Amino acid sequence: MQRIKYISYIIPCYNEELTINACYESLSHVANDFPQVEFEFIFVNDASSDGTPFILNRLSESDGRVKVIHFACNKGHQIAVTAGLDFASGDVTLIMDADLQDPPELLTQILEKIREGYDIVHMQRRYRSGESWFKLSTAHFFYKIINWFSGEQIVENCGDFRAISKPVLNTIKRFREPHRFLRGLFTRVGYRQCILQYDRKERFAGRSKYTLYKMVSLAINGFLSMSAVPLRIITVSSMFFWGVSILVLIKAVVEYFMDKTVAGWTSLVFLMTFYSGIITISLAIIGLYVGRIFEQGQHRPLYLIADVRNIDRLEKELQKGLSSSSDFWVGIYGNIKEMN
Repeated sequence: MQRIKYISYIIPCYNEELTINACYESLSHVANDFPQVEFEFIFVNDASSDGTPFILNRLSESDGRVKVIHFACNKGHQIAVTAGLDFASGDVTLIMDADLQDPPELLTQILEKIREGYDIVHMQRRYRSGESWFKLSTAHFFYKIINWFSGEQIVENCGDFRAISKPVLNTIKRFREPHRFLRGLFTRVGYRQCILQYDRKERFAGRSKYTLYKMVSLAINGFLSMSAVPLRIITVSSMFFWGVSILVLIKAVVEYFMDKTVAGWTSLVFLMTFYSGIITISLAIIGLYVGRIFEQGQHRPLYLIADVRNIDRLEKELQKGLSSSSDFWVGIYGNIKEMN
């Protein structure tokens, strides 16, 4: 691999006013250990409602390496990471959360793997401090199921903390689906990949913003974006139950001509309820896929940007009041507004 001259860190933020300063200090200390390398710290503010945007703006004024993207509305963690990827330009790009559970100090080990020729370094959590039994067990079950459904081997206990090379960065920018499951996408694109294990710490401060609802939504996006197996299950199930129905019909006709018909109210209600449930579930799954096709077909921007700091090409576009689009980034709307 060519000499690494530029490293990008992508840090999605949502209501992280208690951790931003500590995160920045940690990143700065790591960068100071590599004086021969240039750094950029891309903070993506996912429309935070606390003091996060003000802290980020202040940091960007004192350090040109701090680049800030302010979303106009909340779009979620995966889209925030996507925005950071769209504007990253490093030879190596790292994705991490602002809560310091993913330690920036692992950069030395990560770069060793990159220099060995790996393009994607998945950071696997060997130990997850402060997380409940429920979260750990459901996560384990989720990875088992999605790996079976998708046919891919998504790295278990590996969130979005990873490092990628420039070729992978340019490839990932080409994927524009609105319902994103990045950890599966990184597995699917190929290239040389490896796993680097580490012990995950507790949050530096504050509480996790990943609620049960968000985790379920991410799991659903993972299942539907990585596999069409649910649709195949519907097809096979329909054929099976259609066959059972034919057998029941034949039995009923035979009993009718043999004068053995017996009032079967309970059986009738059971069958109607059962098949109605199967039909409803099947329609719901099909509806989820159709809804995703509809949303992707509208070609709406993945995110809306209200303000940026230290990203020259975006600042020029926003000052002109222009909207921009290309294969790599889509839909930038709004005007510069003061957020001091």
